[in-house]
Amino acid sequence: MKKIIYLVMSSMMFAPFAYAALAPNEGISGNVTFLTGMTANSSNLDVGQSAEQTQTDLFSSGTTEASGMVAVLGSLQYTFGELKDKQFFLGTSRDDIITGTLAFEIGYRQQLKSGMIVDFSILPTLISGEVWDDPYGIGAKRKETDLTGNVVRMQLSRIMGSNFHLDMAAGESDVKHEKTGLKGLNLTDEERALMTRERNYFYLKTGYQYLLKNWAGLLTPSANVFSSNSEGDALSFISFGAEISLANKIENHGFALTVSTAKRDYDEKNPIFNEVREDKDYGVFVAYEYTDILGYQNWSLVSLLGAKTVKSNIDYYDSSQYLISLGLNYKF
Repeated sequence: MKKIIYLVMSSMMFAPFAYAALAPNEGISGNVTFLTGMTANSSNLDVGQSAEQTQTDLFSSGTTEASGMVAVLGSLQYTFGELKDKQFFLGTSRDDIITGTLAFEIGYRQQLKSGMIVDFSILPTLISGEVWDDPYGIGAKRKETDLTGNVVRMQLSRIMGSNFHLDMAAGESDVKHEKTGLKGLNLTDEERALMTRERNYFYLKTGYQYLLKNWAGLLTPSANVFSSNSEGDALSFISFGAEISLANKIENHGFALTVSTAKRDYDEKNPIFNEVREDKDYGVFVAYEYTDILGYQNWSLVSLLGAKTVKSNIDYYDSSQYLISLGLNYKF
């Protein structure tokens, strides 16, 4: 899936277990976050890397490229119904951000009598972005092209009134100008077909939220499976992962820590490297929020430090991503 950037948390992640309604009041509510910071990425597949590479580069990991970041994020909800149990929403999901995932969503949320909450949404930007037309090309400059796709999602929270949750998503993506293997590698048509990037995705995640009474914090362990069925079998994979999040709020200070790991196994031998690819992912994210800054109840200071590393049996796919950010959040 498209490289995910890890960004800020919001105050909702330190909220209690259950609500009497989806929001305190009917009507419009939301938040806006103004961010500045720095990111770094060492993936050979990232368009921030050099457009030119040699045969030697195919057998080594990429160089770390750093860049500044300025962003404006936000979410908007419209709550209605006699019990304030219906809600249209758009923006970046607050529950996702604590675990390090940024995804723009448009959807509908319904709270049932049992307390269970059902979400249906689409994520039009999660997969879309810029990629190389031939990521492995040598002897000629790689050119940027569009990766387009769509994702649909369903979430079940507080299932049957419990603290279990379930997150399911499916999607598809395609590369506009697919030229993998055309620049200097002399692959056959059959070998090039193994590297075609048009694909379908499926994601399933389940977890349970614990209230740590003595510490007044929230602990959420979860497990996930992620599969990619690509037109090129060498790029098809299945991934199994685990994640644990710990959050707490002490007076005006909110803290959250998320640690994740996953193992990804591919279906067929990669014709460029003559091996079946195997990856291991590791991630850690630390979030901080200081609310009611300078006495203004709707303003808060937010910050996040994040790192993600991919270790592969093929050095070319080794990568790392880092983020440091600082910003202001306004809720209304």
